[in-house]
Amino acid sequence: MDLTAILHAASQQSASDVHLDAALSQIYIRTAGRLQVLKNQRIEPTALQNWLLAQLDAAQRALFDAGQQFDFAHFETSLDLRTRVTVYFTQNGLTVAIRLLRSQAPSLASLGAPKFLSEVSPFSHGLVLITGPTGSGKSTTLASYLEHINQHYPAHIVTLEDPIEYPHANHQCLFHQMQHGVHFDNYADALHRNLRQDPDVIVVGELRDLASIEMALRAAETGHLVVATLHSSNAASAITRLIDVFDDANKSFIRQVLATVLLGVVAQRLVSTHDTAQRVATFETLIANAAVKNMIKESKEAQLPNLMQTHAKQGMFTFTQHYQKLLDTGLVVDSMPQWLGQ
Repeated sequence: MDLTAILHAASQQSASDVHLDAALSQIYIRTAGRLQVLKNQRIEPTALQNWLLAQLDAAQRALFDAGQQFDFAHFETSLDLRTRVTVYFTQNGLTVAIRLLRSQAPSLASLGAPKFLSEVSPFSHGLVLITGPTGSGKSTTLASYLEHINQHYPAHIVTLEDPIEYPHANHQCLFHQMQHGVHFDNYADALHRNLRQDPDVIVVGELRDLASIEMALRAAETGHLVVATLHSSNAASAITRLIDVFDDANKSFIRQVLATVLLGVVAQRLVSTHDTAQRVATFETLIANAAVKNMIKESKEAQLPNLMQTHAKQGMFTFTQHYQKLLDTGLVVDSMPQWLGQ
């Protein structure tokens, strides 16, 4: 069976991911967060390798030959399906994880995204973080926000991605999307060059290290809107994670900078709906008002969840509050997961 048929079968079952292992005859898919065998589908190891090698450029082929992990975007034309392919090597040899993406970014409304995002103008100055665990839909929410801007504002948007998952056509906006390993090699250097490209919005697919975080803060300080994703379990821990990247001697200064530039944090996780084959995002939103900024300066992130609960009029809410709304509407039926409060 060829990969197109496998992707078609996985898509028909609303899978989010496909796992292919050269040493295993079975194919695994993830549906509604749960791993299961894709029935009646097989792919030969040689067919998998041949398909893969046909997609790679010279740099990716060098990584493949060296047994290194890498990612690339793939568009399956016959299925109108975009995917993100991760290639890695284990004791079994060649292994491939494929994330199935929507052909177009959904609207913010269809995601149930917080109102805060639709209210952030691309001509704002500061930092917006979209956070959550791996596989929580951060990239989709980010793409939806960018498409919202694209429909409403004449702005110049420059993105740094790994890989480019959602290509954006120019509507109201002018987009310049750059892919790691193709258009740039270092996030910090690329961010520095972005400042000379007359952007309104700089998008960082993921804040990964000290250098990229420093440059993102600098770009936000110099009058740009910087939108980035970050791995964290909730909004408050996103603040802590950013600050903890810096050494103790610089933490106080970085707290001052972050308190100055932060506009808000949207955290998300995926939860099962009443239809067990589907999941939706549950969100929490931290908006950087004066009280939030003071807590960041004074190293009081532990108090942020309480503040979020009591500032609903300003658009803030916690995971538990949002999940309760999902329960009230009947979109989810399971009792509130304990991890939502973590």
